[in-house]
Amino acid sequence: MSKDVKLQRAVIEIFGGCNYTCKMCPQTSPGRDKHFLRTMPIDLFESILDQITPKYGTPLINLEGSGEPTMNKDLPLYIEACTRRGLRSFIYSNGSNFTGSLMHDCVDAGLSLFRFSVIGYNRELYKQWMNVDNWDMIYQHACDTRDYIKKTSSNCLLDSYHLILDHNNIDYEIDQYKKNFIFPIGTKAYIWKQHNWSGNYKPNYNRLGSRRTCGRPAADELTVRAGGINGHRAAVTPCCQVLGPPTESLSVLGHFDTQNFEEIYWGEAYEDLRLKHAQGRFDEIPFCKDCDFLYDDAEVLLWSNDPEAKVGQMLGTQLEVMQ
Repeated sequence: MSKDVKLQRAVIEIFGGCNYTCKMCPQTSPGRDKHFLRTMPIDLFESILDQITPKYGTPLINLEGSGEPTMNKDLPLYIEACTRRGLRSFIYSNGSNFTGSLMHDCVDAGLSLFRFSVIGYNRELYKQWMNVDNWDMIYQHACDTRDYIKKTSSNCLLDSYHLILDHNNIDYEIDQYKKNFIFPIGTKAYIWKQHNWSGNYKPNYNRLGSRRTCGRPAADELTVRAGGINGHRAAVTPCCQVLGPPTESLSVLGHFDTQNFEEIYWGEAYEDLRLKHAQGRFDEIPFCKDCDFLYDDAEVLLWSNDPEAKVGQMLGTQLEVMQ
């Protein structure tokens, strides 16, 4: 891979655990390995930012990875670290903690975007899939966030993320999400098909199509976990889909606590992964071989009111997938 890369996105997880036990997430089953359930130290986080920017671009920074970032008590400090460097900071969250002073402090620190993940288009289905009766609370948190952004004239954007639960009723579910959450609150929203977390979860439908690279190993992206293996922190993985055992530990390409960006990003493990993807040798990659991102019917964006979103295109790549 060319060393003149300009990163477009860096997913730097600042907390590896989660306070939810969602039905479709490997955080719940099989459960994440304990060495990934850690906090990203703020000094290590800032070191990573300084290594990649501006030399390798000015990427937007996702602060969640696959953990719940609002469980990090110092969350506003991480946002401030991005803001001081002129970097956009994004948070994808279940939103249960995003209220009161924490919400205010994050917005005031310069947060660029907050996305509420809402799986289930009404109270009953939300409870079934996210395993907690928080529909009304999350709805209120989203309204409060919207109102605080407006009150303070913040540039922070408010998003929501949703999954189709019954793939025989896609149009109906899209309409219900729009009616019950998206339109009343006024979020910029994205509705997706489910995916299988690199083989660690089995959705209730089968993928179709031939296999080809998902594009992620060659994309201008970086994914960093809060924890790591063998006592390390800040493990680099190919993407966020390798979550939980056995794929997450197998997918580690290096650790920022003992290596620098160049050693990892152009290291032997990462380059070997890119080569195998380019050559279609997916069965030789234990953490990729069962991933449904490899199919033409991969994580398809079915609906969005974001004019820059492209239905059928996977985030982080230029690949388009079949409808």
